[in-house]
This record gives sequence, structure tokens and C-alpha cells, in this order.
Amino acid sequence: MSLPNIKRPCSDCPFRKDSLKGWLGEQRMTEILDHRAFVCHKKTDKQCAGHMLINGHNNDFVRLANNLGIELELSGKELVFETKKECISHHS
Repeated sequence: MSLPNIKRPCSDCPFRKDSLKGWLGEQRMTEILDHRAFVCHKKTDKQCAGHMLINGHNNDFVRLANNLGIELELSGKELVFETKKECISHHS
């Protein structure tokens, strides 16, 4: 069984360290990071890999997969910000 999620942050993922600085602004990025789950802005039928990687078990989709024993096969952790604070600062 698999779940509908992106496996690796896309090149335009706002959670990537190389995303456009100031792109979303502090308030919008704070709101997005506070969401319990977030769909990819390119493939709106799948969960965003970047959001799952930066939020870990605080993401409902990650928790669901863990509870069901489903491996999400996420990669690219090194591409996303290590903390929410760093991500918000980048977008401010």
C-alpha cells in the first residue's frame, strides 16, 4: 500500500534552502508551517515532501503513514531547512 505523496522536494519547493529568498513572506510561511499537512503546490493531489521533511511527526500525513506502517520513502532532507525558524527567516 502507498499514500499519495511526493517523495522528494521539487525544485520549486518553498521549504528548500535554495528557494527564492523572501518569496512567501514571514506571515505566509509561518501559516504554512503551522498547518498539520500541506499539499504540493505543483501536484495538488499529493502531499508535499518538503513540508513532511521539515515538520516530521508534527505532520498529520507522516503520523498517518507511521500508524499504518507505510514507508513514505522520503528523500532530500538535506535540501530543506533544518528548522522552521530558519525557513521563516529565509522567507521574511
